[in-house]
Formats: sequence, C-alpha cells, structure tokens
Amino acid sequence: MSYYYSGDINLWTYSRSEPQKLILPKFSDEINELSPLFKEIYGQAYTADNSGLNHVAGMGYRKALEFLIKDYLINFLEKEREVIEKKLLGKCIKDDVDNSNIKLVAERAVWIGNDETHYVRKWETKDISDLKKLIDVTVHWISSEIITKRVIEEMQ
Repeated sequence: MSYYYSGDINLWTYSRSEPQKLILPKFSDEINELSPLFKEIYGQAYTADNSGLNHVAGMGYRKALEFLIKDYLINFLEKEREVIEKKLLGKCIKDDVDNSNIKLVAERAVWIGNDETHYVRKWETKDISDLKKLIDVTVHWISSEIITKRVIEEMQ
C-alpha cells in the first residue's frame, strides 16, 4: 500500500509504501494447542493466496493439512509418532482416523491438495477454494471431537 499527501491543489506527493496487512484466519484454542505448526503454515499459505501466489498457496494449504492430521493422530489419538511421521498422509487418514466425518472430509481435502502439487489434475472441477472449505470442515470436526472428549471427561 502506498501513502501520498496533498501538497498543492492538484498535486499529490508520494510519502511511503508498506506491505498490505492481512488479517490471518483465527483457529480455536483446541486447534492452536493441537498443532501450532498447522496454524503457522496455514497462515503462510493464506498470505501467499492473498498475494496472488496461487501456484504455491495450494501446496501450502496441503502441507498445513498434513500437519493438522498428523498432529491430531499423534497428540490427540496418541498414535505412535515414528510410525505416523513416516506414513503418507492418505494412508494415515485411511488407517488411523476413526472419526468418519474427519476421515471423509480430510480424504477429499488431500485429493484436491495433491492436485495443487502435481502436474496433472485429477479433480479438474475443484480448486483452491474447495480445498480451503474442506480444510475448514476438517478443522471443525477435529475441534468438535477434542471439545466433546474434554466435556465428557470433566463431567463424569
């Protein structure tokens, strides 16, 4: 963004420029605690997306999704870290995610996310906006599962 000031009647003088300030998406405390790197990577992808860097933003969103799912498996479901870290994301979702809502939505997010990283697209009618929606829904289901478990444990 550039700033100018008015000197004479029809004369504007350049003052300074600064980068455009984006308001990054906010996530629930549950998600921020579960996967701080998801929040950071998603924020960087969002910044790229809003800066017109559409060819790298999708890859960033896909990476953010991987961190979210793997952190969910390791930190919430207490799956073995070494196993999850080495496994492909699609296999993690298929084998280790029990919640059908998370499984179905995250699986589709991976499909679109993979299209953002590969030369040939499989889902030609889907784009980065669909990927963001699927990540949002995945975040919702994970957050809901964490909150549900916490409430049940607190009220036994």
